[in-house]
Amino acid sequence: MDENGVENSSGFLVKRRVKRASEDRISKLPDSIIVHILSFLPTPDVVPTCLLSKRWKLMWYSVPKLYLSDNDWSPEKFFNYVDSFLEHRKKGMYFIVDSVITSFQLHMDCYHTSKATRLDKWLTFAVENKVKEIHLNLNFCDEGGYYCIPKLVVNSKDLVILELVGLTLKTCYSVRLPALKTLSLTYVYFEENDAICNFLWGCPSLEKLLLSSCDLIEIGDVLRLQSISLKFMKIEYEDCVLYTVLPIQVEAINLECLELERPIFESSNLSTCKAIRNLSLDFCGLPMKDEDPSSLEYLISNLPLLEILTLKNSHILKLEHIKISNQRLRSLNLKNRWYTKDDYEMNVIIESAPQLVSFCYEGNINFSISTESSNLLNGKFIILPQHDNYDANWFTSLMNFLLNLNCSWNIVTLHVMSDKVIILPKKFKRMCQSPLLNWKHLSVITDQKPERESDLEDVLIWISLSLETLSINGKIIF
Repeated sequence: MDENGVENSSGFLVKRRVKRASEDRISKLPDSIIVHILSFLPTPDVVPTCLLSKRWKLMWYSVPKLYLSDNDWSPEKFFNYVDSFLEHRKKGMYFIVDSVITSFQLHMDCYHTSKATRLDKWLTFAVENKVKEIHLNLNFCDEGGYYCIPKLVVNSKDLVILELVGLTLKTCYSVRLPALKTLSLTYVYFEENDAICNFLWGCPSLEKLLLSSCDLIEIGDVLRLQSISLKFMKIEYEDCVLYTVLPIQVEAINLECLELERPIFESSNLSTCKAIRNLSLDFCGLPMKDEDPSSLEYLISNLPLLEILTLKNSHILKLEHIKISNQRLRSLNLKNRWYTKDDYEMNVIIESAPQLVSFCYEGNINFSISTESSNLLNGKFIILPQHDNYDANWFTSLMNFLLNLNCSWNIVTLHVMSDKVIILPKKFKRMCQSPLLNWKHLSVITDQKPERESDLEDVLIWISLSLETLSINGKIIF
């Protein structure tokens, strides 16, 4: 034994292990990686973290992303902190070579209009340092109105991403954002007519536009959006009571993906958007009404490059029959997530879609689909829970639902809450003939672990005697 009472060989191993455990492996990383790790922390946490090591002492000057939030701060203390931090950061740029700012993110739950001048100063600092991203989220606490971003911000030649929440856009000065790729506006108030249209004209490189719950009342009868460069656009409303839903006129010849919430077909115009490949329409929040399906069918059939179509909550329009016709369509998705007692049967007729290979349905079982095409489809059916008691009436409806899936299926996936949705009562099973479905490949997914997996297997085989493969929750049965 040595002087520590440990055999030399064992003691050597113990010392090596202790030494390895005490090593500071993070400090051995390159400066660039450490700075990258620090960029994920809120800015007030970066400086204290850098004090943990002498080597890190000045690294906070090099963190390119600033994230400032007034959570857990008093308003005055927060403003004083940001003023002081940015002043120190400005001084550091004179002696730190790589002290650049690429992202400026500010979240305030307690904004007061009396502080607008100081907020202007912060944004000016960011823009003058060629920031590429600005994320500004404001919740005002007084009745002074919304904050209006300074002219310097909307004339930045370096800005690539601009996300604004809770402020005003004016047209009192021109917009020149030549490098802007992404524009996201949420709870933004447009003070003057054509404010958003003028904004888009000043963004010649814009590719992605998101409008969420913006106040469009003063714009007019139609929301007009023009852009040559735009490829993705999403318009949504969180509260239809507070925000006016307008028909839209989109002039974007390069638009590839369009997501609309509460679309109004009668006076909307997408005739120039011939490049759309992915279209998603969400009817959530519209009043229940009888609708002529021809306008929807016309829109679908007149998008020559359409490959992916998603219709959400289309049952709100009370469309008993929807005819789908599109020569390039490859994927069709119907998602009726809102269950109501007066839900009626919906029938989807695929008239002409020679490229269609995938179909997904989410909703109740008052649904049918049919097609004359011989294409093999991969089908996924997510059956929403509707009953506490799965009795004979339920299973009769379920069997009718399965029989009404009148297509040539490749792989069918059934997603249900539990095995109780599918397992038929033995008495009922003896009284009925097998549905004689011609499915070859079936996959079943249950949110709850099956209580009687063997019974579930028997029912699935009974449903389709021609099954060649069967899996339950990823487990291959055969």
